[in-house]
Amino acid sequence: VIVGGSTAALGAAISASTKLDQRVCLLEPTDWAGGQLTSELLSAPDFAYHKITDKDTNFTLDVGTINRQANNQNLLFRQMITTLGNTGRCWVSLYCSIPDQFLSRVIQPLIGNIRIYYNTVIKQIIKDESGRRIIQIDAIQRTPRASSDEYCRFLSEELPDWYSPDESPWFSKTSLSFRNISFVVEGTSWGEVLVLANASYLQGLMEQFDGDISGVGNATCGQSFTFDFLEQLHETSVDEPSNPLPEPTGGGNYSLLGYEWERIWTYRRVNTSTTSAFVAVNDLTIQNWDRGNDYGRDYFYLPVADAHQQRDTNQWQGGVNINAIREAERQAYGYHYWYRAKAPTNWANRTVLVRSVSTAGTCHGLAKMPYLRESRRSIGINNFLLNISMISGNARDIHGYIPHDRLCLGAYNVDIHSMSQCKYPAYIYQYYPVLPYYVPLRAMTNRDIDNLFVIGKTMAQTFLVNSATRLHPVEFSSGQAAGIASAYAIQSNIENVGDLMQDEHLRQIQALVKSITPISWTINGTQYPDDSASSPSFSTSTTPSTTTTSHSSSPIFSLSLPIFFLAMFFSIF
Repeated sequence: VIVGGSTAALGAAISASTKLDQRVCLLEPTDWAGGQLTSELLSAPDFAYHKITDKDTNFTLDVGTINRQANNQNLLFRQMITTLGNTGRCWVSLYCSIPDQFLSRVIQPLIGNIRIYYNTVIKQIIKDESGRRIIQIDAIQRTPRASSDEYCRFLSEELPDWYSPDESPWFSKTSLSFRNISFVVEGTSWGEVLVLANASYLQGLMEQFDGDISGVGNATCGQSFTFDFLEQLHETSVDEPSNPLPEPTGGGNYSLLGYEWERIWTYRRVNTSTTSAFVAVNDLTIQNWDRGNDYGRDYFYLPVADAHQQRDTNQWQGGVNINAIREAERQAYGYHYWYRAKAPTNWANRTVLVRSVSTAGTCHGLAKMPYLRESRRSIGINNFLLNISMISGNARDIHGYIPHDRLCLGAYNVDIHSMSQCKYPAYIYQYYPVLPYYVPLRAMTNRDIDNLFVIGKTMAQTFLVNSATRLHPVEFSSGQAAGIASAYAIQSNIENVGDLMQDEHLRQIQALVKSITPISWTINGTQYPDDSASSPSFSTSTTPSTTTTSHSSSPIFSLSLPIFFLAMFFSIF
């Protein structure tokens, strides 16, 4: 069972399903799979851009160029982002494309046969007598009523309804129980599996220093979050509906940070008719701006004790701060109207917030889900955390520390969007030269749960490292790697994630993973480390399939899955 609507969960579902046929279930909280790429309206994947120079020798390592090399990128992810190309000629990314087009033309052909439970959130987790294995996941699936206009309700209004088993004016509900579970993949954006399973985790700045697991720091401070939205430039003036939300207190403190208006417009522009960097009629752009729709006055996650109370009283609603979500929605709307008013002459009345269910996913215009830069983070086997020393160093080091259990690659600078009310420890403000780095299997584990993989932002990593791994490519690759590892475990009759650390299994998994995503960096023609072993094949397994029980009259449909991954891969692209 893969839980969650993140980009990492998408990667895990694709790789695991191709190896396990009908024995994979993906629980997606919205009706758009893909996380950042779709429901969060951020179809502009970030790649490293930085260089590192050693002061004593002036040797420079161009990490950005290394990261953009085709042989250093996840094969499927590269195919996905190049299918549409850079239709917006943006400058923040190599490829910026329209979110709904990315969903329909790229993602849906890949997931069409995966057993996905859309509009489904988890409510409860049951473990065995040992407390170390998840044996049942209870979830709530909602079906929009034909007479309701659910897409015009803001997330802050709607979210509690998602987690309620009771019928509502907007949704009919189906209670689901997933049993006979071999492995669970934590791919939620909010780390919900970690909380509901009572697994060890870190939240925000619970670390007083990089790698601290004492939990005595501040669990209500971390990174700001954003409700992205799309804007379009019309040929003539357009009357917009009045702002459905009040302006944020204090005017929002918006700023272009010294950039010109047009520069912000083209920053994450996803569609344009021009071949230049200038603004053009009918341009479509994602607004995702640090001093714009970034919200950092309240923390997204509830204090740990409050989240645990939700869990322990069977009142689980994600363990998130509804007031922060509500204020972030106001912040986003306020920024749109402020940015529109700042437009050059004759452009302001032509700049329109896209309020289209088919294009933006909602008719109020804000993304279905907020773009989060962090999640609750696992504490791995033997208290492992991927820490800053493993991913940074001198330029002459060429790459980060090479863990023996590496399963994918990553490269991005430490990038923290601070919150206004937080006091950050001194270590946060230091400079960390991040090298091309490796993500190990240990980062995908939890010390308390034997059949749990954690991926994306929920990996076992420090606050600093999360700020360098939270980007689309690393999320997707970690998901793909965990999907392969879990499939291998099932087909090898292995019950505990920790057993995969044995050399005989680890070498097999690494060989399988590298057939879909590199686990060695190629830099100046040299592979680090040299890894040229041939890839083994999966064996046929007779492990029983995951069982799903419905507690209502609504039918549950099982869809057949792709039989052979590479055939599917090349037939689509």
